[in-house]
Amino acid sequence: MTQKKISNDAIRTGIGQRLRIERERLGLKQEDYFRLGDWSARTVSNWEAGRTTPTAEFFADVEELGLDVNFIITGRRTASPLTGPAPAPAGGADTIRIPLFSATGSMGKGNDLITEDVLMGEIPVSRHWLALNVPRSRPEALQLVHAYGDSMQGTLNSGDFAIVDTDCKVADIDGVYVLQANGQLFIKRVTRRIDGAHVITSDNPSVRTVDVLDGSQQVRICGRVVYGWNGRRF
Repeated sequence: MTQKKISNDAIRTGIGQRLRIERERLGLKQEDYFRLGDWSARTVSNWEAGRTTPTAEFFADVEELGLDVNFIITGRRTASPLTGPAPAPAGGADTIRIPLFSATGSMGKGNDLITEDVLMGEIPVSRHWLALNVPRSRPEALQLVHAYGDSMQGTLNSGDFAIVDTDCKVADIDGVYVLQANGQLFIKRVTRRIDGAHVITSDNPSVRTVDVLDGSQQVRICGRVVYGWNGRRF
């Protein structure tokens, strides 16, 4: 009986930790779940602390936000947790057009940066879908860039379009960013160390690279990737 209780406690704790990881990855607050299904911040706090377990109804409600439900329950990531479809806008009032620029972000060695971004077109996206999937971003600040390379495989795959929040000019939270350095654009994960330095890494373990920025390097943050979008869906 004791062993079973310990095991159940460990399962609840693991689910709670991964639920928090997914919430923070998407830039959500505990209060944001309330508008989906009356899930109070106190209820979510109990789940994340491992005191209770989220319900199946909760998972059904929040999956459309982009949470990797399989990861939360099992600890195993789906093939591409940031990548998914976007439904067609419901109508004129639901439509916002996100600019697609020709400047590309490399997830490998880097691509030559076009001196001036050239607008290639505008992609119609549902405002309602954006509000659910990227609730912390101003729709007007969003841009699309094409991602190439395999160093971020599993998060962003080569050929995906990255939806970038260009309001994010400082890596104040851990995440995937578009960086400009040495005349090139890169899409990399950026985490902040306790000493204030930033660590830049790739998500693909087979090609993993690590760079530490202490503030002396000439690196400009162009924006934070808030969603990955498979280019074949256009």
